[in-house]
Amino acid sequence: MGILSAIQTGGMNSNLLSEQQRIAFLSKVSLFEDIKENYAALKMLSNMMTEKNFSQNQTVVKEGESGRDIFFLVQGQVSVYKKTLDGELFKVHIFKESSYSFFGEAALIEDDVRSATISADFTSICLTLNRDKFVEFCNKQPQWALPVSLRVARTVMSRLRKTNNDLMTLYDALVREVRGE
Repeated sequence: MGILSAIQTGGMNSNLLSEQQRIAFLSKVSLFEDIKENYAALKMLSNMMTEKNFSQNQTVVKEGESGRDIFFLVQGQVSVYKKTLDGELFKVHIFKESSYSFFGEAALIEDDVRSATISADFTSICLTLNRDKFVEFCNKQPQWALPVSLRVARTVMSRLRKTNNDLMTLYDALVREVRGE
């Protein structure tokens, strides 16, 4: 587990990460690639974040609900679910701590509803950054915020392209089914 090996199990509401652990973690998250060597920027972001702990099977975000936070998965594993037309949840992705994953980045850009439900597969720890805090970061340190904002935009575009490719795959499968191929 590396930088997180010092984390010990504690109460679900206790903060388990030291400032140094938070900064070390953030330096490995791809969203902060362009500022990973900037200790002051990472410290500022770290101090703006809130640690949230989730028990196994607890919902982290729910599809259709509004949200203003981005989540950084520090420890654990979460699964992403989309609702089918029948209202059933279908697992579409798994985020693991070893990937320095994040989700909910669109909340930093606009007010909108969550596009998926995310649930903790087992006890998990996330750092969250609220949009108001992110805007404060952008206003106070635009030279640090610009590269982060560009990475947010690239991530949103990448996930949109993947969704478009998935839709085309489904469309092709449907057309083949209708044609009897």
